[in-house]
Amino acid sequence: MKRCDQMITEAEYLLTVSAIILSIFTGIAPASPTITANESSFHQEYDPNQILVQFHDDVAWEDKINLISSLQCHLMDHSLYIGCMRVMIDPQSNLEDMIAAFESHSEMVAYAEKESLVRGFLIPNDPFYNFQWHFNDQAGANINIEEAWEMETGDPCVVIAVIDTGIAYENFDIFAQAPDLANTRFVAGYDFVNNDTHPNDDNGHGTHVTGTISQSTNNGLGVAGVAFDCSVMPVKSLGANNGGSVFDVADGVIFAALNGAKVINMSLGGRGDSITLRNACQMAHEMGVTIVCAAGNEFNDGNPMIYPAAYDEFCIAVGAVRYDKSRANYSSVGTYVDIAAPGGDLAVDQNGDGFGDGVLQQTFSQFDVTDFSYYFFQGTSMAAPHVAGVAGLLYSKGVTDPQKIRLAIEKTAQDLGPPGTDPEYGAGLLNAGEALVFSIQGDLTGDLIVDLRDLKLFSDFWLVSGQNMADLDGNEFVDLKDFNIFAANWAPMLDK
Repeated sequence: MKRCDQMITEAEYLLTVSAIILSIFTGIAPASPTITANESSFHQEYDPNQILVQFHDDVAWEDKINLISSLQCHLMDHSLYIGCMRVMIDPQSNLEDMIAAFESHSEMVAYAEKESLVRGFLIPNDPFYNFQWHFNDQAGANINIEEAWEMETGDPCVVIAVIDTGIAYENFDIFAQAPDLANTRFVAGYDFVNNDTHPNDDNGHGTHVTGTISQSTNNGLGVAGVAFDCSVMPVKSLGANNGGSVFDVADGVIFAALNGAKVINMSLGGRGDSITLRNACQMAHEMGVTIVCAAGNEFNDGNPMIYPAAYDEFCIAVGAVRYDKSRANYSSVGTYVDIAAPGGDLAVDQNGDGFGDGVLQQTFSQFDVTDFSYYFFQGTSMAAPHVAGVAGLLYSKGVTDPQKIRLAIEKTAQDLGPPGTDPEYGAGLLNAGEALVFSIQGDLTGDLIVDLRDLKLFSDFWLVSGQNMADLDGNEFVDLKDFNIFAANWAPMLDK
């Protein structure tokens, strides 16, 4: 049986801080602190005192309040985005009984459910591009990002939302901007934990995750990010303890979608299947947002389903691999896992650089939100932003449909484990370079959809001889053979 003072799981903030902080200026590597925490609080699946209630749209506000009061409950919060209410129940009441009581009023209540708890997935430590094996070491589980950068580094108009503990993105109050995010573009976000417009990070998790997505690059400082010319939207839905609830996460998802995010990264999750969170993910997906989620670090704790990653119709679930491309021992497995990316393993040094094989990015120390250094973290939290960054590059390149972004990412992955898709690795290891050159015959515009725009281009080359984009069979003449290939890949066919 695990004891909190002996082994700290990756649900906590710094869990095991692997080895060393590399000082840019002095090269001194002081010993890292060991952080202890109460495990039980991170394994609690539901808030025992709160439920979420979704009323039908035609129910008057007064009637909603009257029903809540008649059941000896109190309104805690009302979402302006997803529309449901967070309700505090009588401490003497049974949670399941109260849910049943609300749902018995089916003429008013669409559903009631437990307030599921979620948390960020991680395990940390500390600097520079040469140490980013997940980017540049051809012998290890790198994502082939350098090849991708030759084609695309991101469009500032493409916004990637990071729903997390916040980001060290501004100098405000007690907070400071991370030095290696100084050239990163940020758009306005929101703090759903404190209900203000300053989603600053008070944990460190969100800042580290953001670095992998869009750390300032080619600035002569620190490390690189995947989509460093894309813009980032900070959305704080997790608190200082790296925990939160689906209410705030769902609000964050809808806020991001309504305010222009094209990609959402959620390096968080929980064991509770929430209608509220599922609906939020569905709404965002239907608005054209690609949602990337950490698959979870729960393999050694019973390997439960993790949400929102398991909402497979709407989310790309990312598992974690080590340097040697094997599944990290903590990484959750299941049919919902879609893709694998570097998450690291701090217990080994397989690349021989003298440090535990974590994912390296800048964040602040646990003790001071203005004390920045570079830390090696591990977890599916670290794997997911690799995929979110590549999704941002694909969107920048013109692939805007979430299903097509998923298609490009999965079809170009390096197969790992048993041949084909499997529960450990999904489609395999993320390959950014190959994803950006993935194509479909007949797609002449490069958006991975064969539609009327492509037909117009195709018609321009009809019966033209010589190699050109419409010569799909390579015989140097555009004829019915090419048209048959084009028609077979027409957009409706791709969705089957």
